[in-house]
Amino acid sequence: MARIRTIKPEFFTSEDIVQLSPHARLLYIACWCEADKEGRLQWKPLTLKIRYFPVDDVDIRALCEELIDAGLVVPYGDGLAYIPKFGAHQHINPRESASQLPAPAGAARVTDASPTRGERDDDAPAPVTDAQGGREGKGRERKEDASGRVGPRKRAPAKLTLPPDFGISDRVRTWAAEKGHDRLEQHLESFRAKAQAKGYTYADWDAAFMEAIRENWAKLPASGNVVPLEHRPGGGRRAL
Repeated sequence: MARIRTIKPEFFTSEDIVQLSPHARLLYIACWCEADKEGRLQWKPLTLKIRYFPVDDVDIRALCEELIDAGLVVPYGDGLAYIPKFGAHQHINPRESASQLPAPAGAARVTDASPTRGERDDDAPAPVTDAQGGREGKGRERKEDASGRVGPRKRAPAKLTLPPDFGISDRVRTWAAEKGHDRLEQHLESFRAKAQAKGYTYADWDAAFMEAIRENWAKLPASGNVVPLEHRPGGGRRAL
């Protein structure tokens, strides 16, 4: 469910945001509307394309990768993501419904980390965050050494073109069995063709392939004959 969100004037001149492409900036704002009060959202690129760029000829997956590479959105779990600096962008309405999505490992709750509109003392100076001071934070904290100096940022893994020998790994097969996905060879054929035609680059090709299966890039009809392992006691794959 989309929600009404606010935007600060500093957003448009912050260092990290101006380095994004215009459509990626708009997608980042769209993610705020998709996120719940903890900054968590369903990470479905095709849904984001339909909702926020219905008549625009944009490569939504490339835009999503742009936000991920900038550290502004962090995918986790199965088709989920969170916005690390969501609390810096938004005054959370205390009446907003609680998050129904599981928390990412190690992430602080937004409502614990930042005061809500009703809790903030309007007469007291608000702490200056990266976003409020003219910089959008990348969501990756840098550690200080004993002298107080900030260490270098960790580089994001390099994105590579499709490996010539890319196939269905044990990791993907295990995941597919757990989630009830079948016809992996057909999914692979579609995925390889599209990735090569579009020139996609990814740091984790297995993860990209799993997303393509989830989003059904191959446009395969639902088989309805596989029960996910996680939905059956005792495990084991079987057809209905």
